[in-house]
Amino acid sequence: MDLFSYFINNFDVVMQRTLEHLFIFFISWILSVVVGVFIGIYITREKRKRYTNLALTITGITQSIPSVAVIALIFLFMGIGKLTAIIALFLYGLVPIVFNTTSGIVSISPKIIEIAKGMGMNEKEILYKIEIPIALPAIFSGLRNSAIINIATATVASVIGGGGLGVIIFTGLSHYNAPIIFAGALPVSVLAIGIDIVLELFEKKWVSKGLINEF
Repeated sequence: MDLFSYFINNFDVVMQRTLEHLFIFFISWILSVVVGVFIGIYITREKRKRYTNLALTITGITQSIPSVAVIALIFLFMGIGKLTAIIALFLYGLVPIVFNTTSGIVSISPKIIEIAKGMGMNEKEILYKIEIPIALPAIFSGLRNSAIINIATATVASVIGGGGLGVIIFTGLSHYNAPIIFAGALPVSVLAIGIDIVLELFEKKWVSKGLINEF
């Protein structure tokens, strides 16, 4: 059986697994975005800046931890199921968002902040009108990295009951069947490329080119 024949004969299965994959990705990634951006902003506030370098060091080190290790650790505490997979993906996708949000904000020149204060802006105005707009390229880079990581890691999460396209891939591996493996791997690749393109379009829309060029 070739790849095309497998898709034709198992279209419903592939679509079901693709929707499962998108579900666990979307839920975990949205959680990572909300929590990660909040943490990145929170630890860069004036009263907590002493923790910023520590946070960057921890998140930098954490990015080197294999996804399988994170999934296995969460599995030990929560067992098998979609919720376990979502939490594991959420935690693993959190790291690049926190790192990029934090580094994007702290890399802004202190002179720009002083100028904003001199113009009478308060801390909240500086955050929303100065810091976040300037840090958006770094933040979007973290969002895109996190999305790609989650799409790929969701494949491995199938071994703990997460479902998704990983089920098809591991079925193909267990049967030494290349067409089945490709039937799972190809949609994962398409999803990763598609989501990255969509996020790139959002980045181009929301990031101020004039502000980036100026600073």
